[in-house]
Amino acid sequence: MEKSLIDLIIELKKGCMEDEEQIRTICNISLAEYKGIMEIDIKERITCNALSQKMCLSPSRGSRIIDSLVRKGYLLRMVNPDDRRSFVISLSSNGVKIKKQIEQERNNCEKRIRKKFSVREIELIKEGLELITKIFHQK
Repeated sequence: MEKSLIDLIIELKKGCMEDEEQIRTICNISLAEYKGIMEIDIKERITCNALSQKMCLSPSRGSRIIDSLVRKGYLLRMVNPDDRRSFVISLSSNGVKIKKQIEQERNNCEKRIRKKFSVREIELIKEGLELITKIFHQK
């Protein structure tokens, strides 16, 4: 029996999640911490609320993730110069190192995938994935 489109998407998601889990294990971080690190650009300063929004979390849940990353030494928390009642966060030097390590592992994963396909096949795959992604953003 031919697999449905949704079955193929779920299978792809599962494979990606397994690769992410391997990366998180190498880096010794949780899924939420992984998402937090990946949502901050290397030189970016962002408010705690803005990071929580980027991670699609409530401010209180986002705050717990941020606290964990600060304790692990991956984030720096500073008083917001624009509003002394709030904080801004940025990646620490260790946070930058782990983000680069994560990016390297993700690049290795992509290289493994790209080795299996021609340039044209990669273009077709990307076009298909972009079309599917647009559907989810139209909700």
